[in-house]
Amino acid sequence: MSLTSYIENLRKRPEHVRRRVAFGWSAGASIVIFVFWISSFTSIGIGGPIGGSINVAKKSAVATASKVVSPGESLVAGVGSFANDVWSMIVAPKKVTYSVIEVLPGEK
Repeated sequence: MSLTSYIENLRKRPEHVRRRVAFGWSAGASIVIFVFWISSFTSIGIGGPIGGSINVAKKSAVATASKVVSPGESLVAGVGSFANDVWSMIVAPKKVTYSVIEVLPGEK
């Protein structure tokens, strides 16, 4: 079925069905864009492994990029990396320690 025939068949359906189909297509496109956006964070080193440095994230991205052969595999690798980052945030959050710094006037 071609895209033009699909659109013509869709025009013949009731309005509530057309709205549902339009919502589904827009939600699907938004999810795909969101996945690519989130996966770009790990490729530039922002969302690297918890507790790791940016260099470790870059080495990981380079190692992952050298293994990827097709765009489909790249998408799957990005989704897997995103899922791993989310899992790490939920299950093993990074411990944050705070310290107090007191600044007094006239002291160096």
